[in-house]
Amino acid sequence: MARIALDCRSVFPGMGGIGRYAATLAGALPQLDPGNEYHFLVTDKKADQPLSAAPNASERPFACGMIDERWEQLELPGELAGMTADLYHSTCFTLPVAGGARRKIATVHDVIFSRHPELVDERLRNYLDRWTEVSLDVADRIITVSEFSKREMCELYGADPGKVRVVYNGVDPRFAQAGAAATAKTAASKLKLPKRYALYVGALEEKKNIPRLLAAWKLVSAKVKGLKLVLAGGKGGKGFDAEAAVKAVGVDDSVVLAGYVADSDLPAVMAGAEIFVYPSLYEGFGLPVLEAMACGVPVVTSKTSSLGEIAGDAARLVDPESVEDLAGAMEEVVADRKLAQSLVKKGRARAAEFTPDRCARETLAVYREVLS
Repeated sequence: MARIALDCRSVFPGMGGIGRYAATLAGALPQLDPGNEYHFLVTDKKADQPLSAAPNASERPFACGMIDERWEQLELPGELAGMTADLYHSTCFTLPVAGGARRKIATVHDVIFSRHPELVDERLRNYLDRWTEVSLDVADRIITVSEFSKREMCELYGADPGKVRVVYNGVDPRFAQAGAAATAKTAASKLKLPKRYALYVGALEEKKNIPRLLAAWKLVSAKVKGLKLVLAGGKGGKGFDAEAAVKAVGVDDSVVLAGYVADSDLPAVMAGAEIFVYPSLYEGFGLPVLEAMACGVPVVTSKTSSLGEIAGDAARLVDPESVEDLAGAMEEVVADRKLAQSLVKKGRARAAEFTPDRCARETLAVYREVLS
């Protein structure tokens, strides 16, 4: 029996994509692998609900953060040694130099901090750049979430491609359930959303291309009446004032800043949208794109970074640096019902390929590879 320590410090109320990734693994791995012990390393900010009810799973809370250099390098090795961990899996880039576990795996989601340092907060950029390089060196295996991210790591950090395994993220089944569409009106009323809306979900920051999205929306709103743009998400890591940006562009009357949408409401909010738009400049994966597809919403997204790889032909792909291309694509999908229906059909099929079970099974295969 192996003892596996899984980093779940990113799982807490208001968590982002990395937290959802870690929670997906925690919920599935112990059941898929009942012969081994799973110890989830969580912070004291985590909600009370257990990550897994499996008898071979337990949680170990620590007074630390999701990003905590001192804890990761000074305290974590001792904790891993104390539990005689056979394997430690960091789900958020960084590994301790001193080890502490017999084998080590790190998930490196993307390397935007190296490719586009201007888009990342300086402190976070320096932390991720330094410790990602260390992780690529000391890890027994690296997991990443797209072929694009694998190429980026090999090009920018000289990572050994033979040590990197691509495991795609999984879409929560809740997004594909009919109940999401049935409760869309209730969610819209609760959050005071407009009757007809285009939707963006994600952090409100420059790297998500919000300034160009607003500029494109100004062109769209002049032609498409009765449709508003809902921006759902909290502030990102680098300072960006979304409210000021909306006013500067002059789209106050057609843009709704909905703030962070609770995970429980998200499927219904997505299902109620007329179109989903995600023109991010750089993504390691882009989970919201698949979540919207699973909800049966036509998607407009970037053709660059990983997004073209993940969306395939199931989305209307655009040049994220072209305001005109983005605006034209949104107008086209809204106006062309046949195109929208085609994207919905393709999108549902595409999203169905990315399951949590597939993500967990392929991750478990990497565990078995290094433990053997």
